[in-house]
Amino acid sequence: MANADQPDTVFCVGRNSRGRTNVSHDGHIGIEDLRIKIEKNASKICNDFAKKHINYKLKICEYLSKIIPNYPTPVEIHISEVTHVTDEDSLREILDSGGFQGCGRRNYTFSWWSLKIVDKSIRAAEQRYLEDTLPNRTQEQRERQKPFLNKFTTSPAFDNEKSRYGNFRFTFPLTELMERYRNEMCGGQNPVLREFKTIFYRQEIMYVVLIHSPEVNEKFKNFREIESSLFVDYKEDTIIWKAQAICNNLQFQLLLNEENKIAVTEPVINQFYVWDHITLAFYFNGVLHFPKEKLIECLTCCETADINLSRSDDLSLEEAKEILCSLTVQ
Repeated sequence: MANADQPDTVFCVGRNSRGRTNVSHDGHIGIEDLRIKIEKNASKICNDFAKKHINYKLKICEYLSKIIPNYPTPVEIHISEVTHVTDEDSLREILDSGGFQGCGRRNYTFSWWSLKIVDKSIRAAEQRYLEDTLPNRTQEQRERQKPFLNKFTTSPAFDNEKSRYGNFRFTFPLTELMERYRNEMCGGQNPVLREFKTIFYRQEIMYVVLIHSPEVNEKFKNFREIESSLFVDYKEDTIIWKAQAICNNLQFQLLLNEENKIAVTEPVINQFYVWDHITLAFYFNGVLHFPKEKLIECLTCCETADINLSRSDDLSLEEAKEILCSLTVQ
């Protein structure tokens, strides 16, 4: 029988395609369970990095062990748009090839997409949260309730003005992207969605949803379909994300008055914490094609975030717009 105090052999360490050190685990693991697993495996994780000659400090432990103010969690957010952000070189490749290419190593080539979360989705999520935590409110109590969730949605997952991955953002309705993928990569069959990886960095926890053709079910059969996931689902062309950590910098705490059935906030001393988000990884080889007119229609510019992971020079918003203008008039 295995000793409960012995480390698991479940974490993989290394660098991603952008050169960032990360640790991954198959499937989706909740933040509290992840904290326990990381603490149990901390020495092994650091030793595995050392074997690869990588100097690594398990900084995420400092965040996960914090006692932090109360904040809304989990928060169920419904998302119907997705984005792919890239730099100038990759933008040119996308426009020249007429679509998005899978990239990666060995037999794993993916096109990576993030969720676009708009104000309307945040307001709807706030109402769902209130119905769950303060049920059976009267109409008067509903009218007295002031918005509060936007004080907590401060992580990069909610920032539609800036990106860490480049200055050029493609935005598609999820239904349109899935339809194109279904027709080009799945032979008209519905794609399969699976719990792929939980990947963590210094402060960031990323839940990767794998999307693939039914023709490669055998290749990915060891990953559970997302119907079993506690954190993400896909229904009626909508991703349903049950976010656990929506703010990387807590500046308020949430107070729930169960007697008066109202939620209020009060300022607190800034507390940095982990933040989580969902990423969609579409598996395919070749190019997922779109007409050039459609690509340009769905393309906008954004500012570079404080952390630039694109491996390209920072561009101002005006510089990015000039580049975009020069490319789209050709």
